[in-house]
Parts: sequence; structure tokens; C-alpha cells
Amino acid sequence: MAKSKSISIWFFVGVLTLAYGLVLFVTGLWEFPHPLDPNVVHLSQYHSTFWWGMLMTAFGAFYTLRFRPGKA
Repeated sequence: MAKSKSISIWFFVGVLTLAYGLVLFVTGLWEFPHPLDPNVVHLSQYHSTFWWGMLMTAFGAFYTLRFRPGKA
């Protein structure tokens, strides 16, 4: 009988988090030279899209590499 290997759900969580993090990170980078309307009161000076994108990219990369299939 062939032994089947299962793929951890955390690998897929890592891939999805990595993908969302990259999208947010790139969007945050784009917002630095293209700020929102200065007449509207908001908290864009903190660049939360950039920071959340960086954080999600780091966590996603960690989970993707930690739980990748075929890892010895």
C-alpha cells in the first residue's frame, strides 16, 4: 500500500496570508507618493496599509516556509 501524505492547512493559510500581505504592501508603497485627499480628516499619515502589508507578508512567508509540503 502506498502511504499518502497530507498537506497541512497551515501551508494554505501561509500562502493566502502571503498573497494578501504582498497586495497590501504594494498598495502601501504606492500610497507614499500618492497621498489621499488632504482636506479629509483621516489617519493616513501612519501608513497602516504599508505596515499591515509588511506584517502579513512576514507571517505568510514564515507559515509558507515552515509548513511547505515535502519539507524534510
